[in-house]
Amino acid sequence: FDHEAIGDVRGSGLFIGIELVTDRSSRRPDPELARAVVEHAKANGILLSTDGPSHNVIKIKPPLVFAVDDAERLVASIAAGLRNAADR
Repeated sequence: FDHEAIGDVRGSGLFIGIELVTDRSSRRPDPELARAVVEHAKANGILLSTDGPSHNVIKIKPPLVFAVDDAERLVASIAAGLRNAADR
């Protein structure tokens, strides 16, 4: 994973979760970062949510009419949200 805060990516089919952590070695949940990335995506017209016991997993549930362009836009938005949160 390109960003140190991504602890794991898991899912099945189009249902995907991105676990955000303070660092990969401790795997301590980072719910604040997850919330910041979700808010950044929302401001850019992409609806995501958080899940998990610590609310540090970004839940992605795209519609069936999800094209490559949509996936690229989603990934770019999440990457920008991670960069913006890191700059705070």
